[in-house]
Amino acid sequence: MTGYRVLTVTLFRSLTREPVGLFFSFIFAPVLVLILGGIFGNDPRPEFDGQGYIEANLPAFTSLVLAIIGVMVLPVNQLTLRESGALRRLRLTPMRPATFVAADLTVNFLVGFAGMIAALTVGWLAFGVTPSGNVVMVMLAAALGLVAFLALGYTLAGLYPSAGAATGIGNVLMILLMLTSGAFVPLSAMPDGVRTATDFSPIRQFVELVEGLWEGDAWSSLLLPTGVLVAMIIVFGALGSRLLRWERT
Repeated sequence: MTGYRVLTVTLFRSLTREPVGLFFSFIFAPVLVLILGGIFGNDPRPEFDGQGYIEANLPAFTSLVLAIIGVMVLPVNQLTLRESGALRRLRLTPMRPATFVAADLTVNFLVGFAGMIAALTVGWLAFGVTPSGNVVMVMLAAALGLVAFLALGYTLAGLYPSAGAATGIGNVLMILLMLTSGAFVPLSAMPDGVRTATDFSPIRQFVELVEGLWEGDAWSSLLLPTGVLVAMIIVFGALGSRLLRWERT
């Protein structure tokens, strides 16, 4: 347990020394809510079925944290540690591999979860967007989605050949996920074929779950997006554990 605590603190300090990663994990989503809310306001609009821009899209903004951490921050950090030899040196110590994984997941989860809460809080306080549903249920759904994308991140870290490749490919994946989240372009404005395609995006399934709970729907009516996220945890969790490498090959 001592090793876990020490490593968790060390990894968190390492993350704070990387301002770009910390910015996109924690600060980007709430700042974006403020900026876009200031530009578009929150007055009712017909394209959002009578809702304001922030009111209609606030849950989708939390999904940006998942996309950034899952396909960019976690894999890049993991590959940077591997390429620098830090993981190999840790492997040679008495520390169990599970301890490192637990500490790494803890840091990324706490930072990402704080970023999601910050985005929702900014929408709540700055633009008066209040949930109709149970806030605890919304937080549980946010945690479920974050765990699913952390599992995806570990799988990608095993598949990406290098930190440079992780940055390039991750940027493309992140843009695709952001576009299909509905945070920037209203899905109602998209062609039918594009809207159908977005249903296959895991980030869209997460948004459907959080939006439904935010608006007061029962969790039992949101079994499809829940199942997708649970399946991601199982599949990518298993793949990530098998693909985990401690040194460059």
